[in-house]
Amino acid sequence: MASSFSFVDDLIRDYLNYRGLTSTLRTFDNEIGKIPIGQFRADRIIEQLTIYIHQFDINNLIDYWTQLEQRLLSTLIIRSQHQTNVLTKTRTNLYRCYLIHAIQSSKTDKINEFFDRLAKTLQQSNEWTKDWFALPFIKNPEENPTFQLYFSKQWNDLFWISLQNFLSTAFYHMIPPKICSMEENNSQQYGNLISQQTTNLKSLLPPSG
Repeated sequence: MASSFSFVDDLIRDYLNYRGLTSTLRTFDNEIGKIPIGQFRADRIIEQLTIYIHQFDINNLIDYWTQLEQRLLSTLIIRSQHQTNVLTKTRTNLYRCYLIHAIQSSKTDKINEFFDRLAKTLQQSNEWTKDWFALPFIKNPEENPTFQLYFSKQWNDLFWISLQNFLSTAFYHMIPPKICSMEENNSQQYGNLISQQTTNLKSLLPPSG
């Protein structure tokens, strides 16, 4: 998928440059630069999400994930309730990952900002019980039976691995734009043509021996 987009992006750049549409070309490159998820690289998305978490940037984290979630739901070939549930669960764990990191770093202001930004949304989810809203006030939460798992390195590592696997699988099953399908079909036809020409050439050669 990523290679197809790179090819098509270069194709569009070549066309715009040939037509002298330099202003449109600059806008095109500028827009692509703003949307790294357009590259459909799970590892780069994971990298960007972790940057937002480590920088305690809850606003960009929410905006980035929301954009990604909308893109996935609009382009997946099969949109089932199961896929929606997976996205919801992933979003929940992503936000929990942010909150746990803020608590471990003793960032009281960022914890308050988290709940100020998301309280109304979280209250509508069964995943966010009253215990989670009381978490900032619990002494030694990493020892609390309810939250002990979420403070473990094992849970954190497993979450990021699962997220990367999910994104990779989702991107693989996305409906490609028609122009990408054309590129893939042309590549296949070109490969078939080369194979046929090779076969024809071999038939013209004298038998060995």
